[in-house]
Amino acid sequence: MKAIFIDARNQTVTEIEIENDLYVMYDKIGCRVMQVVEYRDEFIVCDEEARLKTWEHGFALGDWRICGNALIVSDNEDGDFTDTKMTAKKIAEEIRFFGTEEKLPEPLIHVIAF
Repeated sequence: MKAIFIDARNQTVTEIEIENDLYVMYDKIGCRVMQVVEYRDEFIVCDEEARLKTWEHGFALGDWRICGNALIVSDNEDGDFTDTKMTAKKIAEEIRFFGTEEKLPEPLIHVIAF
């Protein structure tokens, strides 16, 4: 499937072909638990535990602040991941990378009582 790979360490945004397989995505992102967040009718797939690790790189995209690497994908009517409709060029215009020279934002945690 066509995806956009955001490499936070090297500060690059590239279009890639990746197998729609959980473990292939884990390996590409560099994680063991994924978080999926909505971004402009697409999805950012990133490391759910990234802020608990010693990541030194991340990025801001829209209102999201992500630590580590990520993929951007779309979904179909069944909710399965599918080819992204975005382009690497468009994401590259919107992204802002964080590095070791800039402190990453602190994690934001909301507690909701039931």
